[in-house]
Amino acid sequence: MNVKKYRAADSEQAMRMIRAAHGPDAVILDCQSVAGGVELVVSWEGEPSLPTATEADKERTALDALRSRREQAESPAPAARQEAVSGASGPQLAWSQNDELHDLKQELAAMKSMLMSQLKDNNWQQLTAKQPAQKSSHQMLSAMDIDPSIAESLQRELPSDESEAVQREMLKMLLVRQLPISAPPRTGAICLLGPQGAGKTTTIAKLAAQHVMQHGRDDIAILTTDSGRVGAQEQLRAYGRILQIPVHSADSPQEAARTFRVLQKKSLVLIDTAGLSFRDHEGLDELEKLLAGLGGAHCYLTLPADVEAYVQSEIIDAYSRFNLAGVVISRIDEAMRLGGLLSNLIQHRLPAVWCTNGPKVPQNLCVADAGKLVNMAMKMAMSFTPPARRQAADSGRAQHIGVQA
Repeated sequence: MNVKKYRAADSEQAMRMIRAAHGPDAVILDCQSVAGGVELVVSWEGEPSLPTATEADKERTALDALRSRREQAESPAPAARQEAVSGASGPQLAWSQNDELHDLKQELAAMKSMLMSQLKDNNWQQLTAKQPAQKSSHQMLSAMDIDPSIAESLQRELPSDESEAVQREMLKMLLVRQLPISAPPRTGAICLLGPQGAGKTTTIAKLAAQHVMQHGRDDIAILTTDSGRVGAQEQLRAYGRILQIPVHSADSPQEAARTFRVLQKKSLVLIDTAGLSFRDHEGLDELEKLLAGLGGAHCYLTLPADVEAYVQSEIIDAYSRFNLAGVVISRIDEAMRLGGLLSNLIQHRLPAVWCTNGPKVPQNLCVADAGKLVNMAMKMAMSFTPPARRQAADSGRAQHIGVQA
């Protein structure tokens, strides 16, 4: 693991420098304000870059201790080293070392989450300094977890002489206008992609059930390519028996392509895929081969609403290679806030198509609606608003409603 410091005028410039130098897999280890901007410390795997004169005298910190622990965990045990030299096969890491690596990954993930939060807080502080007259709307957008860069562009359109209640309604309308929404297809092939546990299989069952209720069961089929998780196939087969629709499985890209050609005569084909982490580059390459044989299928990313905004952004970046037609927002019922997700959809220009808010089939699935999503995000934000500000907002809202009436 390599560690390097980056300095820039603000965190956005620093992040661009880091992504350009190390790609999306660099891990942020530390962030702090310094004279003239911010300083970020990142780590990455691979060959180290040549140090500059200022980096050569880097002090030993807790980060060095973490790096040392990881290097020790990654080095094989003595017996394993001897087996490697002699050509004998066998595991290269003892179980205790694998546990150490797992714990270290969790520590790094927790550190990255904390530091991304610090980055966002720093951006909000900079924004408040730039627009002191918009402090009230800053607090509301921050409570929603809207990205500071989007908040800044929204607030440029707000008249400063309006009341807080009017500004709040204007912000709501601006967010609704910016949030991309796409109507769901009624026919064709719909392929759901996304990380494991995002809710793809259950969403397939919900889509199938709603189609059967509206159009009947004669012209629909399900194809599952998730051969690595037997439970997913059995779950879909169980729903298939209940709905009396065919469910086909494919264990290879070639088998999937053959089955798909046969099923294309159906009005609607729903395709379930294996869950893949955004860091699983090999798995994503295999998924690309699979989709190459499913010509004409429209791919939709199943994006969990209850994961952190920076993780959602990395998921979108990893799956963007598949020419996504839109997003299924899943697990809304598990989310604390929605502003980060809405920010990601706006920034990536990726339209929301469906929303799921629970496990019930087919009830907990609806067509995405920008107004409802923004209203829900603002309602959730009330839990993150200081009590005094929350009471003022409620009072202002009541006065605004009275004026409208």
